Amino acid sequence: MERSSKKKEELISIIVELMDEEGLKNVTIKDICKATNISIGAFYHYFQSKDSIVDEMFILMDEFFLVNQEAILQHPTTAEQIIDFVNHFGIYVEKWGYYANLLIMRSHITKYSHNKKRRLYGILEEIILKGINDREFKVKIETEELIVMIFVIMRGYLLEWVNREHDYPVRDNMVKQVTYLLKSLTI
Repeated sequence: MERSSKKKEELISIIVELMDEEGLKNVTIKDICKATNISIGAFYHYFQSKDSIVDEMFILMDEFFLVNQEAILQHPTTAEQIIDFVNHFGIYVEKWGYYANLLIMRSHITKYSHNKKRRLYGILEEIILKGINDREFKVKIETEELIVMIFVIMRGYLLEWVNREHDYPVRDNMVKQVTYLLKSLTI
């Protein structure tokens, strides 16, 4: 991971903890700078505004998927690739932790959260298109329709984790439900 991205990830982790303690609206940029030991100018080097922190979290997620794309695509079947994609999504959200995901869920929906041009979507689309072309699905299904189903499952379990607080096997549940879905669709 690029040094700037690594630093940004470190800053976001500290910011998330601070926002958990104080609440997003109560935290000022000055508070963030003090907690992260950076200047206000450095803050604006990494973030456009306080509200852009969530956008940056989505960008870091895409970078995570770019780094792991080859490993995900190594599996021999479309179903295994999709399951590993979901597993990586779960790894990522668990790595950020409960509070970061709570922040994302409570924040406004950003231009990144549902953007089809994100690398995250592109990887899943590539997997599904190959599966359709290789006739690995026993039913006719549109690529976009399956992408939506998978993301609804993942986001649903992410929301469930936020609602249940802390001790919830979010990744395991995401993987289990997507596995059930794929068993009903693949040969």
